[in-house]
Amino acid sequence: MKYKKPDKNREEKIPFAPGIHEAVIEKVVMQKSKKGADMFMIFVSGTKGESSLSFLTFGNDFAEENLGYILSSIEDNGYEIPDIDFDYNKETADFLTGKEVYIKVKEGEYNGEIQYSIDRFLSQEEYDTIIDTEELSAE
Repeated sequence: MKYKKPDKNREEKIPFAPGIHEAVIEKVVMQKSKKGADMFMIFVSGTKGESSLSFLTFGNDFAEENLGYILSSIEDNGYEIPDIDFDYNKETADFLTGKEVYIKVKEGEYNGEIQYSIDRFLSQEEYDTIIDTEELSAE
């Protein structure tokens, strides 16, 4: 091999475009939110090198429901969901890591800048419905 200096900045993040995507949960980090609540920081990557973060905060009314949607997306991608205690724990974080999911990305504004973030994790049915709707509107 002949050496050629890389011309790509590995630190440069490629955001997901708004819309729906197939993605992989690359890593789940257990940490605390600014308010001290237990939280998963979920690193997600796409098929074209895109990356984004999703935060799942525990101790509120939505945590169980949101985790349920993530698990549904994983199951719809062909993974068997084990009979474990899904909660803020290492076992859950380890299970989520490396799993394929469907996501919906939205455009928003943060500190005056346009940013793209994961709006939600989708089931197969939601993913297919959105794709069908987009295909119909493109015709």
